[in-house]
Amino acid sequence: MKKWLFKLSLVAMTFLLLPVQAVQACCGFIIGRQLTKDGTTLFGRTEDYPYYPNGGKHNKNYVVVGAKNYKEGDQLEDESNGFTYPHATSEMKYTATYDSARGDGSNGAFGEHGFNEAGVSMTSTVTAIPNKKVLKTDPLTENGIPEAAMLDVVLPRVKSAREGVEFLAKVIEEKGSAEGNVVVFADQNETWYMEILSGHQYVAVKVPEDKYAVFANTYYLGHVDLNDKENVIASKDVEKVAKESGNYKTDKDGNFHIAKSYGPEKYAEGDRSRTYAGITLLDPNAKVTYEDDEYELFRTPTDPNKKYTLEDAFALQRNRFEHLNGRFVPDDQIGVKKQGDDGSNDTVRKDQYKYALGNENVIDAHVYQINPNLPKSFGGTVWLGMGPSRNTPYVPFYGNVKDTYKAFKPQTATYDPNSWYWTVWHIDQMAINNQDLFGKSIQNHWKALEEQLIIEQKVSDSKYATLKADEAAAKATEDQVTEDALARSERLFKQFKQYESELSATLKEAGRTDDPYRASLPDDYKDPTESSTEASKEETTSSTEPSTESSQEETTSSTEPSTESSQEETTSSTEPSTESSKEETTSSTEPSTESSQEETTSSTEPSTESSKEETTASTEPSTELSKEETTSSTEPSTEASQEETTSSTEPSTEASQEETTSSTESSTEASQEETTASTEPSTEASQEGTTPNNTTTIVPTNSNSVSTVGRPVLPTNSYILVDQATGIVLQNPDFAQGGYSLLVEVLKDIKALADKEYEAYNIQLSNQNNPIHQISPTVVTIPVNSQKEVEAVYGIGENGQLESFQFQLNEDKSAVTFTTSHFSTYGVVYKSAAKIEEKKNDKKLPSTGQSISIATMVGGVLLTLFGFGYNIKKRRNH
Repeated sequence: MKKWLFKLSLVAMTFLLLPVQAVQACCGFIIGRQLTKDGTTLFGRTEDYPYYPNGGKHNKNYVVVGAKNYKEGDQLEDESNGFTYPHATSEMKYTATYDSARGDGSNGAFGEHGFNEAGVSMTSTVTAIPNKKVLKTDPLTENGIPEAAMLDVVLPRVKSAREGVEFLAKVIEEKGSAEGNVVVFADQNETWYMEILSGHQYVAVKVPEDKYAVFANTYYLGHVDLNDKENVIASKDVEKVAKESGNYKTDKDGNFHIAKSYGPEKYAEGDRSRTYAGITLLDPNAKVTYEDDEYELFRTPTDPNKKYTLEDAFALQRNRFEHLNGRFVPDDQIGVKKQGDDGSNDTVRKDQYKYALGNENVIDAHVYQINPNLPKSFGGTVWLGMGPSRNTPYVPFYGNVKDTYKAFKPQTATYDPNSWYWTVWHIDQMAINNQDLFGKSIQNHWKALEEQLIIEQKVSDSKYATLKADEAAAKATEDQVTEDALARSERLFKQFKQYESELSATLKEAGRTDDPYRASLPDDYKDPTESSTEASKEETTSSTEPSTESSQEETTSSTEPSTESSQEETTSSTEPSTESSKEETTSSTEPSTESSQEETTSSTEPSTESSKEETTASTEPSTELSKEETTSSTEPSTEASQEETTSSTEPSTEASQEETTSSTESSTEASQEETTASTEPSTEASQEGTTPNNTTTIVPTNSNSVSTVGRPVLPTNSYILVDQATGIVLQNPDFAQGGYSLLVEVLKDIKALADKEYEAYNIQLSNQNNPIHQISPTVVTIPVNSQKEVEAVYGIGENGQLESFQFQLNEDKSAVTFTTSHFSTYGVVYKSAAKIEEKKNDKKLPSTGQSISIATMVGGVLLTLFGFGYNIKKRRNH
């Protein structure tokens, strides 16, 4: 269902005055800069898409919208509800994360979040539904400003967070609002939280820097001082409308309470579960219960020393009630098979299933990190988590990028291997649907990557922070920032594709289904299964009579002579013939030679067949059912599925890239991956028609790493190389490919550093014993003396030339971190000013001080001797 249908439902609620709370959708958070370890402000949101039939599979595009000048009369028009607004004469460049379905006349753009070139960021929106009494007095406006257009209307025009609130308020007053919404704006100085309460009413507040907030699909503002113009921006009639509606509510002190007046009488279950989970995750000792009537919006951690990190923000958006020790279970696990259980013996009580923050409907998760030390034009960093947050990697991008990687741009409605969104979506699907096989290993894999990216970003932040006072110089770095972002995106996407392939191969080796194309189709898509002559994108069911059938995906042949052509498969007849197919070739019962890109099914006569995926042999005629469904006749026949090839009972030679199942007849079968023997006539049912290998190892759910025969799932530390002698650590996702080794030599006499206090190392990297001097950006961590102050980190060339590197000192000052693509000699130089000062102080000491010290020492020795003699004498007396 397109989002416009949901919008129509909201309009219907307005007219019908239904007291219905929002469909379980987005959830936001804010963490003030005084509560973070690094002094940055964190805020973000998960964008959920629970709308049938595409719930949880809705492609997003991360793009840059260029600055543009408009003529008088040019208007922005939103296709979701017909909202229009005049363009500004000149609009700034900004980033956006659009729905891929934009532009088809039914969906709307839904840019959702971004930075502009003035350093302003926003995320819009968390949907909320006003109560029916308020809507009767101030109804939502059918063609008012909607979520779908909000980013494109506001972000290219405003130069501060406050200005963002003021401009959006102006639009609401002029055009009305189509929905109840919550929006967040930020710049390097302020963060603002805004609730759009009805057709024309709103309240926005400046977020306290020492508070955190978690907010789902409802209103949370309690009492605010509407006269505090410095920290509050509100519509002039916000109290008046509440009173006129007969729903004016107050807090215990008699003050106007916004959420109670404009929101529902009680929280919807999905809003309660996510708010409670978020609060208790960030503050385990918070004095809240699941049954509380309301949750305070801006909160102070129970522990006054608590400081939050990016990892805490990622964990919040991924959370699936793990911290609640089994009290709740994510409701996307209802009916999910558990290890050793077909789902029928599920012991989880119905009331334990709750809507989680990291749920099946998340299509875009983002965390904005606003660093006040960066130049204004950078804005900050967005950590982008395309796809379901429960198993997606967060990747950083500065706000001043001028372009994004090509994998962010495909506007495809179903699985696309060239799409960033669809790739990470597919990885999440494999993870969540095979928890007994993968456990937490996939999420841990991403955490290891994020650990490296966080270090890299800190180093980069330090580099660009030096341009804080020179905005012109900062502006000049945009091309380099963009080049770096594109290069990193390309590198990471290649690694994601490799990882996706590894996981998919692991599933196939375990005899499990992996068909992302089919899984990405709408939930209401039905596979054709009825007639014997049926063309389908996914299936073709063949009869026992001669026929010609075309199918995009599969063709199953009968035992009678026939010729069938298919875009995906070709099934040969019982007469000698040669047929080629894009996907599969199924041979008849007569001798033949067939070539297929994907699969080959052999006949009952001697033949040679090649299959890209699998070859399954049996000794008798058999019927095999797959998820893609190939239905055979009652006569001996050969059936081909998208993943399977069935061979005959006669001697044959079959080559398969993936799997080969051999019969008991004399045959020779070569398989790159697996060989499974079958000796009896059988009917085999498999989700993909895959016969499990008896040697496949399935690791229990609680395992953090998984291995199958010949194909290990990458462990979480696969990015890391450590030199045990020096403690030097290298981190690079390329290391996950294997074969890399690290050797470090401690150097003493470096002429280029002769007048400095330093530690120097020759860092040598090799792959399969071949030295490597250049590689993709690698994070290097070198232990240092925490009692000394690090002055610089240098790369030292063969001729002694020094190259200075930007570095980051860790919290306890025990290690420096920097990023490099070249491996040779590196030196850490310490400041010597303190030592020089100490020497100067030593020289200034008067000679009498030294004499006294010597006299004192002599006296001390004499006293010691005297005491020693006295002690001996005393002991003798005893």
